[in-house]
Amino acid sequence: MKLYRFVLAIIITVSFATATYAQEDKVIKGFSGGMMLHAGYQFGGDNPYNLSISSPTFGIGGCAKLHFTEHFRAGFEGYFSTAPIHKGVQSGSHNKLFWTGVLADWFWQVGKLIPYVGITAGGGMETSFYMFEGDKYDWELEPKAVLHKQPIFVLDPYIGVEYVVGKALRLTLKADWLTAFHSEGFNRPMGPRVYFGFIFAH
Repeated sequence: MKLYRFVLAIIITVSFATATYAQEDKVIKGFSGGMMLHAGYQFGGDNPYNLSISSPTFGIGGCAKLHFTEHFRAGFEGYFSTAPIHKGVQSGSHNKLFWTGVLADWFWQVGKLIPYVGITAGGGMETSFYMFEGDKYDWELEPKAVLHKQPIFVLDPYIGVEYVVGKALRLTLKADWLTAFHSEGFNRPMGPRVYFGFIFAH
């Protein structure tokens, strides 16, 4: 939970700082940033127990972007995504991804709609928790449980559209395909997600 608050604090701090800088420097045409919830499906990911981690996944995160031209913007984003695992393990087992990175996208405004397409490159952490016996609701020690973490590199192409609600507020709908890599190769969780949230723009 501390990491969630840390990432949120960074997004808010950078949002205010870059918004102020955008007003002072004409090279930057504008600023936008906000928060999004997401839901999707992940598959893949090797583990020594041959468990299937294919599962729906849910999470939250946000982005901050500087507008450099009328059609190009760049910035960063970060998300958490948790997939509950059920097959072969007890309730409470899960696979969690955290990733953050630098993004770049291209956008066009058509009336109140702003379609966009882009990609994020960065890194993060995959956390796997498998409980083979026991109950997540008790306070007993669980001798047959595994917690494993490993760093990942991510590429995340995305496409979406923003809807202009007011001068400074937009709603956004985005779809992506997260692809994660590890030093051992192309064997980490991947899959599509759909995001919905709000964007503040200046």
